Amino acid sequence: MRSILVMMAGCAVVGALVAACGQGSGPESAERPSPTAGRSADQGPLTEADVQMFLAVRSKAMQRLEDALASVDADGGDVLAHVQEMTVAERDAARALGVDWRRFTRVRDQIGRLLTSQRQHDDQRLLAAELTKAKEDLGAQLAAARDAASRQFLEAQLKVVADQLDKLNRERAVAPPQAEELRALESARAEIATLQGRQDRIQHRVQELLQRAADAQATPSPTGRPAR
Repeated sequence: MRSILVMMAGCAVVGALVAACGQGSGPESAERPSPTAGRSADQGPLTEADVQMFLAVRSKAMQRLEDALASVDADGGDVLAHVQEMTVAERDAARALGVDWRRFTRVRDQIGRLLTSQRQHDDQRLLAAELTKAKEDLGAQLAAARDAASRQFLEAQLKVVADQLDKLNRERAVAPPQAEELRALESARAEIATLQGRQDRIQHRVQELLQRAADAQATPSPTGRPAR
């Protein structure tokens, strides 16, 4: 009975891991462009100069938005009239810094694809570690199994895990051009994360100001009419 329960628990773990490994491997995933897809012939790999340009433009755009929010906080007014959309702020910042807008958008899109690819790679690494542990556990159970039925069941489960692990390891291989681009990004990851945090705070503050304005409009005035 104990061996049956152990095998059932092992089967549940293997099933969960195999299902996780299979996520994103269907037709939609097969059609999803790779991090280097959609790049025209004249677009080379991302360089450190590209990354620094992106940081400069994005930082200036953030500063514009933060200054506009501070002005609305201090003096009041319509937040939508004073705070630009991110794309507009980035365009103005690029123009102020003398950066070609098409170059900026290309680099911005490349960085976005690379960061997404890096997150997927990290997820695959964690899943590979879990599959490796499951493979070791199944191997230990197989070595201890005595009856033929248990051994046959464990061998089948072990083969499934081993096949998924081999497939996952093949998918984790990073092509050299992408690896070079990721290295160019590595030193700027902390600053990119900081900029993303600033953007999130800006969006949150804009939503707060919009909600405050909506609440003020809905609040009845002393005459019984909504405040204007």
